[in-house]
Amino acid sequence: MKTVSLPYWTDHDELRAYWEATRPPLHTLPEALSQAIHTWQQRPLSRAFPIEGTSQQRREWRDRTREWLIERLSWPMPPHPLEPVVERRCERDGYIEEQVTFVGAPPLRVPATVLIPTRGDGPFPAVLALHDMGCMRVFGRQKLLAFEGEPHYLTQFRQLCYEGVSIMRELVQRGYVVMAIDAMCFGERTCAGMGKSDEFHAQRCGWNDEQADAFTLHIVEKEEPALVRNIMTLGRTWPGLIVADDRRSLDYLASRQEVDADRIGCVGLSFGAYRANYLAALDERIAAAVSVCWTSTMDAVIGYNVRGAMGWFTQVPELFAQMDLPDLQALAAPRPFLAISGWQDLLMRPFGIARAHHRLRQAWSAWEAPERLGSLIYDAPHEFNRTMQQQAWAWLDRWLKR
Repeated sequence: MKTVSLPYWTDHDELRAYWEATRPPLHTLPEALSQAIHTWQQRPLSRAFPIEGTSQQRREWRDRTREWLIERLSWPMPPHPLEPVVERRCERDGYIEEQVTFVGAPPLRVPATVLIPTRGDGPFPAVLALHDMGCMRVFGRQKLLAFEGEPHYLTQFRQLCYEGVSIMRELVQRGYVVMAIDAMCFGERTCAGMGKSDEFHAQRCGWNDEQADAFTLHIVEKEEPALVRNIMTLGRTWPGLIVADDRRSLDYLASRQEVDADRIGCVGLSFGAYRANYLAALDERIAAAVSVCWTSTMDAVIGYNVRGAMGWFTQVPELFAQMDLPDLQALAAPRPFLAISGWQDLLMRPFGIARAHHRLRQAWSAWEAPERLGSLIYDAPHEFNRTMQQQAWAWLDRWLKR
């Protein structure tokens, strides 16, 4: 690939220094298993993005691979009405806040928060804000929107992951309609929260740090594995459910009269970034995406931090036997896509971050659209700090406010 210099690209030589560095030994598994994992990883990827070839061949690869991936996700989505209900509506300074529910993956209803600007004329560009995991299951979408009377542990969490910034409020004040849902097994979509959200909300706001941690541990060790086993027994997948809910969220957001359906983006950190990867890859309605701290080749994750990185949300049969994570992200090309990473990210090794970013640069360059790829790596841990946010907002403004 020809070395290019773009404003949203970390220096190419910096990437090269990391991907050419000596690969560290696996450290989360016994020696025999480490050797086995390393052996199993040495295989050709039959569905890798075709760097060489024509535009027609790349389009055919994209169409075939999307169809194959949707089949692997194993979550059929027959037509079904959204049946939206506005549960609460209030005016804030510069925006309206709505608490709504709608049918996600049928027949489940999904709780969501929608913020609508009151300054300027619509229809407005819009952003789906996709919450993280972060060892916190007590709240989902509220991680991205501070509220009066919130517990200390939530405020502290937002400070750690987002430098204290209320992401949804930041975006609505920039002139976007913003929407976030609770993913399954977070907040109101835990067993404790379903069907009794007001009671649960009052309860969790009164918890201390230890109680919040205990709740998260219960979800991670008992509730989610039980649900996943039931879903897998039915021949479906947990990632399929997550993707289905996120695409139904996009359906709902696009249906709002305040929204310009041709100018919808998405943004997420960590688990939210993984969701953004899928949403941008599979749905052409995403006009611009920002994926923060989930760009890596999988050989830099497996065997290094399996428990911390490879949650149930990554478990799609055959996926990583046939393609790598940057190949999944490349399904979004040549639409605008910003990948942000941190060299100090403990969930993935620097050599894999560098190789994945290089792979993305090859993909967008092959489409003759390198300027539509953002590829930024900071000397930072697994977080979405203010510097990263400034780049993300500028990226979304560039592509969604045209």
